[in-house]
Amino acid sequence: MKKISKRVSALLGTLLMVVALTGCGSNASGSNSSSKSSTGNLASKQVLNWVTTAEIPTADSVKEYDTVSSEQIDIFAEGLYKINGKNDPVPALAAGKPQPTNSAKTQYIINLKKGLKWSNGAPLTANDFVFAWRRLFDPKTAAQNASVYFNIKNAQAISEGKKSVDQLGIKALSDTKLQIDLINPDPYFEEKLSSENLFPQNEKFVNSKGSKYGSSSADTLSNGPFVLTDWDGTGLTWKYVKNKYYWDKKNIHLNQINVQVLKNTSTGVNLFQAGKTDAAPLDGDFVKQFQKDPRYHNVLALRATNLEFGTSSNKYLQNENLRKAISLSINREQLVNNVLDDGSRAATGIIPKGIAKSPVDGKDFTEVAGNQSPYNKAEATQLWNKAKKELGTSKIAFTLLTDDSTGAGNVGQYLQSQIESALPGVTINISNVPAKVRFQKMMSYKFDLALGGWTGDFDPVSFPQQFYSTFEHNHAQFKDANYDKLIDKINSPADLKNLEQRWNDLLAAQKYLLDRAVVVPLDQGSENYLINPKVKGIVTHNLGAPFDITRAYLVK
Repeated sequence: MKKISKRVSALLGTLLMVVALTGCGSNASGSNSSSKSSTGNLASKQVLNWVTTAEIPTADSVKEYDTVSSEQIDIFAEGLYKINGKNDPVPALAAGKPQPTNSAKTQYIINLKKGLKWSNGAPLTANDFVFAWRRLFDPKTAAQNASVYFNIKNAQAISEGKKSVDQLGIKALSDTKLQIDLINPDPYFEEKLSSENLFPQNEKFVNSKGSKYGSSSADTLSNGPFVLTDWDGTGLTWKYVKNKYYWDKKNIHLNQINVQVLKNTSTGVNLFQAGKTDAAPLDGDFVKQFQKDPRYHNVLALRATNLEFGTSSNKYLQNENLRKAISLSINREQLVNNVLDDGSRAATGIIPKGIAKSPVDGKDFTEVAGNQSPYNKAEATQLWNKAKKELGTSKIAFTLLTDDSTGAGNVGQYLQSQIESALPGVTINISNVPAKVRFQKMMSYKFDLALGGWTGDFDPVSFPQQFYSTFEHNHAQFKDANYDKLIDKINSPADLKNLEQRWNDLLAAQKYLLDRAVVVPLDQGSENYLINPKVKGIVTHNLGAPFDITRAYLVK
């Protein structure tokens, strides 16, 4: 779940900035907002050469749990709604807004557009949503984001194996009409329906592929603007071709998108400068070099980067003083200014700046909470000395997992230097691995330290909620009954109806975690890219995939 909208701002003071790189193409409802002067100057060859920084972990929308996968899935697939360039949820496959059928707003009817098709020409119907949603909560699927949607009636009981999937709160009343039942009213319901995990899936195709579904382009079916091709599941290149069956194909100008993984920033810049790619991600010194270049674009993301502890699998990390010492040893201001130097913000807590404002005085969450992740080398050393006595050892070695990209490698080396300097006797060994491997190791809960990230939901509780005892992405396997009760309260109808109390509970939840050093917040990320000025129609978003390129086009 990687997007956000103005409605959140109205309800919980959420702030999101959306910056259009150039003139927008058509929005998700199908109206064409491109100016005639732009589209009338289209280049004869509509092929975009795009880049990403990591391999695709999965193309299965139900199993998607990371920003790398979601960024790619959004190109070849689509759900009921989509967040547009004005931060509003607008109909994609839906024909209009969800219509509540009761005063409690726990049941909705959603009509689909008529004549929808899959990329193989098969009809796309309401039953495709029923199948996908049931698969999402089926325990056999083991979808890692399933718990995010437990407000759908019976979803949790199904996920826990207590009820059958046919009891899920979704019904196909006809080929073009869905009924959705919720447990509690949800102020973010329409926004959540834009999430990749809730995209439709074709039952016949998925069942024919079995466990291979979403593992390669041949084993994936598209319903979005483009069709995924030439992806073998592990390769560093793949393509998208225009989907001739897409409902809004008249407003899709690109005929093909070529994607390649670039893990080395210097290589990416060189390819961009040589005209071989239309974009290049930047970090470190390259941001300094190109900050005044008109091709440079920067967006502060609502994405948290954390140093995560494999607490459940490493006995030393079960020592609270050691965890606190590690957190206090890291100078986050130095990290963002001297290592990242890309517009990122030093983290002061788990919930990032810009996602929530006080319902009382409008102050940002980070301002009210204050800096709960300070740097204090002297105190770090003192706590390490206490931890050594408690643990009965003066030397400990940890392996730090990072992605094998340039940026992640630089951060890993910085953390290594900071921790080893402040905590003599602690050794940090860095393991740079492909993103997919890091994800797998973290989800096995068997690791020491890992450089992880989290892009939350529309609701700020999605940041502290990742440490709920049964949450799939609780990589530390932190289990605390009092904390679970606090998260349950934040998600309860009582708190949803009393936003001031909910605000106070969010503050309490963050403090509870950081007082125990369950995780080490590092920075709030920023996306930095060079973009070919001849590429128009790209819209950037702060939360989730940084660029929506589906309506992009090239001019002469």
